[in-house]
Amino acid sequence: MIVMTQPRKRDDLRDRFLDWLLTPKDEREPLTQKELADQFGIDASQLSAWKRDPDFLERWNTTYLRTIGSPETKGEIMATLRRTATDQDDPKHVQAAKAYFEIEGSLRPASAKLDISVKAGAPSELTDEELQRLLAMKATDELAKRRDVS
Repeated sequence: MIVMTQPRKRDDLRDRFLDWLLTPKDEREPLTQKELADQFGIDASQLSAWKRDPDFLERWNTTYLRTIGSPETKGEIMATLRRTATDQDDPKHVQAAKAYFEIEGSLRPASAKLDISVKAGAPSELTDEELQRLLAMKATDELAKRRDVS
């Protein structure tokens, strides 16, 4: 008989969470991250913490890229969707736009690493570019948290 240790159980839950994240949103079971956490018997904040963990993000991104195929294939598909989505005369432009944004955003990690070196603690000492990147990252994180709650 194999006794599952605590770290192994955590790794198993992380693997199951990754599989859930890589499932299109309308096909996920359960539908929300909170329901998944309840199913796992853990607090939903733990799932959010995993999504911010650099190792988990790297695995998520690597698995995501493998899931969608080669970068060339993805590029061709996304370019076709983008062309259709932006062609106002194409009757399928709304569906293509929706598909484009779902594919691009639903399976990829919601946040990326922020690479800003701050030499001093005061925001006034940041360059305009650093401040813009910092604000954009914070906004992305906040939007991801709001999606996680729904």
